[in-house]
Amino acid sequence: MENDLNTSMGTLIRAARMERGMKQRELAECLGVTDKAVSKWENGGSCPDIALLIPLAETLGLEVTELLQGRRHQSAPDPEEIALRTLTYSQETSQRRRKNLRLWLFGLLSALLLLSAIVCWIVDAALNHDLTWSLLVCCSLALAWAVLLPLLTAQRRPILWSLAALAAAILPYLYIMGNLLSDPRVFRFGLPIAPAAMLYLLGIYAVVRLYRRRKWRAAGEILEMSAILEVYIDFIVYAYLGTEMIWAGPLTTIALSLFCFLADYILRHRKTET
Repeated sequence: MENDLNTSMGTLIRAARMERGMKQRELAECLGVTDKAVSKWENGGSCPDIALLIPLAETLGLEVTELLQGRRHQSAPDPEEIALRTLTYSQETSQRRRKNLRLWLFGLLSALLLLSAIVCWIVDAALNHDLTWSLLVCCSLALAWAVLLPLLTAQRRPILWSLAALAAAILPYLYIMGNLLSDPRVFRFGLPIAPAAMLYLLGIYAVVRLYRRRKWRAAGEILEMSAILEVYIDFIVYAYLGTEMIWAGPLTTIALSLFCFLADYILRHRKTET
């Protein structure tokens, strides 16, 4: 629907501009935009910001409703249809702004990560005449970029896609880090812990979506999962290193989760009474 609107509006803008004998540059100067922006409107690549609709219509001798419909009126427009098209146009404009902002942020973060990697390579090579610690930093920067990619570019459920990217990259990351450090324990420790940590993050995502209106319940569920993860990690450390299990942390977390569940129960009980 958005592409159809862009195309029909662009065709109307071009026709009205040519009827008035205006060049794209002249129309752009009247509106305070660039001629490239006008060209994009007319080619259907984008559409004007909602704040420009009134001055654009006045300059071209059109009605705002004609711009929104992408055609000249043959009869009086339906007020309900006008309101619906205005709302739709406003929503599409807002979505386009957010999309462009996310793409700009991703481009900026990508450039900063790449610049950081280059600086690390240069400093490492200058000090050590070889690439040593900079490889560790660049490996971590690559993981961060892989996680940010879907978070800032995915159209739907960016957090879920970002978690999926992290799940796919975490074990190769640990393997590479272990090789760079010449310490196989990095991967050996990470192999059983990484999947559990990913399940924990996915659990948090699911709980937040499920109990978005019940914050105390969500907090209690997350704390319970945190206690389970703590016990699991302590067990892995105990199995590999033979250290004693530490129960104070998980027990404290469980106590906090019970407090959250109690708070949730009290709040819901009060709502049912009122």
